[in-house]
Amino acid sequence: MKKIATALSVIAISAIASTTFASAAQHVDSHSLTGSQVKQLVQEQGSVLLDTGPNLFDRYVANGSYCTLLGEHAEPAYVPTANSSSEFVGYTCQANHDNS
Repeated sequence: MKKIATALSVIAISAIASTTFASAAQHVDSHSLTGSQVKQLVQEQGSVLLDTGPNLFDRYVANGSYCTLLGEHAEPAYVPTANSSSEFVGYTCQANHDNS
């Protein structure tokens, strides 16, 4: 019985991990949605890869807590959308630069 429970746990974890990685790799074209739709998507997902032009994409986040690398901070981000050439949709994570 323990072997079955362990096997089911491994299958469940694998399914969750593959779903997480698959969704993390998906890009959304910012031009295909309105500004409010893109902003809502970023807020709901927390972190989204947005295509903003030919061969251009970046990771947009809901707030600074998604900037997880040491020395990163959140900066306001504006992208082209279906109804605007420059719409605030959230933030991008930028490396801190020490000028000293």
